[in-house]
Amino acid sequence: MKFKQFILLLGLISWSLPGLAETYKLGLVEWMPWSTAYVAQQQGFWQDAGIDIIVKQFANYETENLKAFENHKTDFMLSMLGNVIEMINHSPEYVIIYEHDWSHGGDLFILHQSLSRLEQIQGKKIGVYTRSAPIQFFIKQVLDKAKINVNEVKLVEIANTYDLNQAFKKGKLAAIVSYDPEASKSIKEKVGQLLFTSADFPGVIPEGISVQKPLLEKHPEVVKKFLQGWLRAVQWQADPSNKADFYTILRKTMFSDHPHTDAELDALTTGGKIHTDLDTILTSNQQDAPTYIKELLLYLQQTDQLIHSLQPQDYIQTQIAITAAQSIFK
Repeated sequence: MKFKQFILLLGLISWSLPGLAETYKLGLVEWMPWSTAYVAQQQGFWQDAGIDIIVKQFANYETENLKAFENHKTDFMLSMLGNVIEMINHSPEYVIIYEHDWSHGGDLFILHQSLSRLEQIQGKKIGVYTRSAPIQFFIKQVLDKAKINVNEVKLVEIANTYDLNQAFKKGKLAAIVSYDPEASKSIKEKVGQLLFTSADFPGVIPEGISVQKPLLEKHPEVVKKFLQGWLRAVQWQADPSNKADFYTILRKTMFSDHPHTDAELDALTTGGKIHTDLDTILTSNQQDAPTYIKELLLYLQQTDQLIHSLQPQDYIQTQIAITAAQSIFK
């Protein structure tokens, strides 16, 4: 009995100790714009804010990263915001708290070499690494250029980009939406021609941070600490004088299995645009993200995928991030 009382007392003391960090999990996959997580961790920005974050890097975006968050295995998640909108559309247990970047050339639309014009894709198959809403929405912008309705093509999901490329090479697909390194291989081998990337439609695939909604509602101070550490990392990462140290962090963490050169890391950096100044952060989180949500919800409604008639504000709460950014980016 005395031992149990001692353990209980020890637990109570640990909770009352000043500066003791709380531990939460952040899920992500290997994607250059999301490396800010490792800056916040390695530079101690989260620790300074009084929170301990375990960064869980998954190998698979959809079946691991998204599923872990959907099943409440992670507290925070980095993802395409469209995926979180889909989740909330099915069950309002999650909320977007920050738009961090958008894909800027990271997603490629490649037409098969047997076709010469986008218009010829009508009625044919487009291979995609995910059929999820954000990629569907990107494809819609592409097809709009040829006045083709998304219902006039068939989307075929092949999650593994190598397998997607192989199907493309065999002529089973009229076009693909993929990402590097596999996407560029099909172009170099003249299997297909690059027509569009996400850079041609700025903001079409916004990405950022979401949190379990009960955590935000019950412990907003935790979310505040998380975002304070995150935004300090954004500021540090944006400083050119920190580039060498930043790349050292990347080689030890996100890309530890891939010994990238500086030139390769430079190239990866171009795949997404991180919001690095106060004006852009405010515009993205006060205007652009809510507008994207409205547009994507309209798309889901038009394609009979809308389940809940929620308002855009039910999907996003960025005020904590905005307040933190105004304090940090002076």
